[in-house]
Amino acid sequence: MTAAPTVSVIIPAYNAEAFVARTLASVRAQTFTDFEAIVVDDGSKDRTAEIVAEIVRADPRFRLIRQANGGVAAARNRALAAARGRYVANIDSDDLWRPQFLERTVQALETAGASAVFAFARTQWIDEHDRLLPQIDMQLAAIVDYRELLTRNPVGNGSAMLMRAAAVRAVGGYDAGLVRDFGQTEDWQLLLQLSWRGVVAAVDEPLVLYRIVPQSSSHALERSARAALEVIRRCESHGPRLRRHDYWTARSLTLLWLARRAVRMRRPKLALRLAGSAYWHNPLWFMLKELRQPVFKALLSPLRFGRTPPPAAPAAGVRAPAA
Repeated sequence: MTAAPTVSVIIPAYNAEAFVARTLASVRAQTFTDFEAIVVDDGSKDRTAEIVAEIVRADPRFRLIRQANGGVAAARNRALAAARGRYVANIDSDDLWRPQFLERTVQALETAGASAVFAFARTQWIDEHDRLLPQIDMQLAAIVDYRELLTRNPVGNGSAMLMRAAAVRAVGGYDAGLVRDFGQTEDWQLLLQLSWRGVVAAVDEPLVLYRIVPQSSSHALERSARAALEVIRRCESHGPRLRRHDYWTARSLTLLWLARRAVRMRRPKLALRLAGSAYWHNPLWFMLKELRQPVFKALLSPLRFGRTPPPAAPAAGVRAPAA
């Protein structure tokens, strides 16, 4: 067996034929090349496995594991069990990395030292054609710690992190029960659990392209809201002690973020319902600048709703390289 790579890239895939080739191309285009990539086909009924198999034949760093459908957390955990790297990075089968993602996050994690449990890079949103969508301008805090991750979550998605494999295994990996019973916030729960145990390293560069399309699982907003509130409840019960107001803030800002997503989906009734819950869950809502402004402004202005984003050049690496 060859020497273990530095990084194991985990890629769960279910009916991903529309985007998986572009995702894997962005992984192959990384400037940091000491990695293995493990794709778990989670019972796809389309050409996902066939597309991945072609790339596996062309690039020995890639492996394909097939299993009966068990959900995204189960697929990630299957890959984690097979991973040999000391670092692991998940990328969903429709997202993209810019070529420097692994290089910058590995450098950040190693520079931060043994106490650092994960590194992350900034994210931009793209549509089904790899065009940039309007972005919410959010500056990183000087220190990204457990409280910041709970209340404002600058990581934003599971494709943005490079983690120490030992730390991920120590917290039990991805929580399949959370996904089954509530919804897909298992990556947020994982990063919070990791942040209880060490330092977080931030790379203030937009190196992750997170795809938003109508069929994305991220659009199951009602389930996402229930799952997010459950994660916050678990943190309040089992995590490091914070002020009660911090947990109220976490609930409010999470629900407001989901309400903005509902606006983007043109679901105004759901947006208003989620925004109302953001106020309901916070007796001190008036202390948050995001909730002091009129609700329609809070929902619409951060998205520049109604403006068409300029077309963006495709990210480097999205075109599949020749075998």
